[in-house]
Amino acid sequence: MSIKTIVLPIKGMSCTSCSRAVELHLDKLDGIINKSVNHTSNSGEFTIDESILTQEQLIHFINQGHYKVEVFESQKKDTNIKHLPSCPLCKVVGSKVPNTVLRSNLKADIYKRIILEDHFIICMNPICSTAYYTTIHHQTIKISDLKRELYFKKSSTRNIICYCNNVDTKQINEAVKIHQLTNWESVMSHYRAKVIEKCETLNPTGLCCRDLFEKVVKQI
Repeated sequence: MSIKTIVLPIKGMSCTSCSRAVELHLDKLDGIINKSVNHTSNSGEFTIDESILTQEQLIHFINQGHYKVEVFESQKKDTNIKHLPSCPLCKVVGSKVPNTVLRSNLKADIYKRIILEDHFIICMNPICSTAYYTTIHHQTIKISDLKRELYFKKSSTRNIICYCNNVDTKQINEAVKIHQLTNWESVMSHYRAKVIEKCETLNPTGLCCRDLFEKVVKQI
């Protein structure tokens, strides 16, 4: 056994749910003795058994998820995006999402029919009726197959920003203008007695909404 502790810079995290998502992703990997991911410091500390897992393998595995090790991604220059297939309907390349978002966002009958052993991609084209499509079994999930609207689609009637707490732009606008609340925690606490952060499950993109929230507040 050869033990090594390393600290890696991880970008894209903005809340506790993000940190936890990285740790849960790594539960599938052998050779990790201890792990601690912190969204505040944008880093993770990992103790690994190098006879089972190398640092390069650890970095590669982390980067298969939503949150990326910066030193590795800068070398790759985001070339992995080019390898994603485009939406079968609009031909625009989407973004990968974790399968954890499917149960909470798909209608029950649709969820029962899909093949989960697939790589799901969300179509980010605002005018396209496709919600998700896949890379292996060529599955297509339409907007009408979802329980809730996708905030960035033109067909959306309610612009939800935080799916975890079901807060939309209208509510954020009211919190900012009337109650002078400008940070994520204060706005969510204004509308919810118990604030939830389960982005990888409840947000249809699988990502944290905080960056988008900040953009909305700045626009207001």
